Amino acid sequence: MKRALVCLPLCLLCTSDYSSVAALPGGTFLDVADSGNPLPSEAEMERLAKSDPIAFLRECLRRYDREVQGYTATLRKQERIGGHLQRSEVIDVAFREKPFSVLLRWKEGARRAAAVLYVKGENRDQLLVRPAGILSVAGIVVRDPNGEEAKQSGRYPLTEFGIKIGMQRALASWEKAKKANAFHVDYLGIKKIKELGDRPCWVLRRTRYAAPTEEGVTESTFFFDKENWLQVGSLLKGEEGKLIGEYFFRDIKINPEFPNDTFSREALKR
Repeated sequence: MKRALVCLPLCLLCTSDYSSVAALPGGTFLDVADSGNPLPSEAEMERLAKSDPIAFLRECLRRYDREVQGYTATLRKQERIGGHLQRSEVIDVAFREKPFSVLLRWKEGARRAAAVLYVKGENRDQLLVRPAGILSVAGIVVRDPNGEEAKQSGRYPLTEFGIKIGMQRALASWEKAKKANAFHVDYLGIKKIKELGDRPCWVLRRTRYAAPTEEGVTESTFFFDKENWLQVGSLLKGEEGKLIGEYFFRDIKINPEFPNDTFSREALKR
């Protein structure tokens, strides 16, 4: 791959190597504005992973913004929702940045939906859903992306889906912890991750939270693909190693040529 957001910032933190870091609405994501400087080398990235994980993550976001307009992938996830650990799910993903578009098709572990589509600015900003199982007789239904059904289906709404938002969410959390002198991230080296098809990843683990998060997270491990710098995996645990959530994106194809009807109602029927 060659190296070649529109938001109202709630705060602006100037840095020496980055033009700005701006909080997105809600304060749960951080967007890194590109300074225009060359991206670091692979060796420099590993040095940052060891010595300055926040700078490392900012560089991953800078590269994403320069290079990624969309991707397809297979997502394997398992989440604890409402205190109950749900079964593992395997999902085919098609994602496009502009307009923000997500199409998910369940291959394994479907619960409420067999397929879901969200396109920002279309379908009245609602989800289009093809229900799973016996409910499929209802055909395509419309659901609120922030409604109760959506909340019971995943830890995050589909409006907050994607690899980039995952990195922005981590950056916001890391920055907040650093300001509170409670930021503890260790670089665990380069490892081949079986859940990711044995792709080599830089692995970073955050521990010693000042307090458990609202969902009880006390430890989080992040996997960054060494080739493309994407955060392709995350593993969130609570007290005594209780699984809160795990997410692995594999078989990623960056910037594919999407057929014109990929993010359409018709695509849900296939």
